[in-house]
Amino acid sequence: MVAEVPWTLLACLAYSGNVCIGTASLRGRRVPRSWHGRVFLVALALTAIAAATSFPEHGARGAALIVALVPLLTLPFLGRPVRRRPSTHIIIGLVAAPCFAVALLLWAVAAF
Repeated sequence: MVAEVPWTLLACLAYSGNVCIGTASLRGRRVPRSWHGRVFLVALALTAIAAATSFPEHGARGAALIVALVPLLTLPFLGRPVRRRPSTHIIIGLVAAPCFAVALLLWAVAAF
């Protein structure tokens, strides 16, 4: 049952949602900052689950997701203070985007 859940797709959607919420809050929209933090934790958890469930059948996908976890795990420590220097936070957060794109592509090739 766990293997049938599209964890990679869910992780990519959560990461994309987090980027959208972060962008909206940075651009002055009325988005509570707590949403950004909560969706970040969901994206982090889903990425870890997707990476763990990818092995051993889909090692390349799992490796891409593990590489994506590295900047996500360092983001709360290296991306501060966000208010004064948002560019550092943005760059560190977007470093994971190519890894998610590769993992999603590998998932789509295996699924279809």
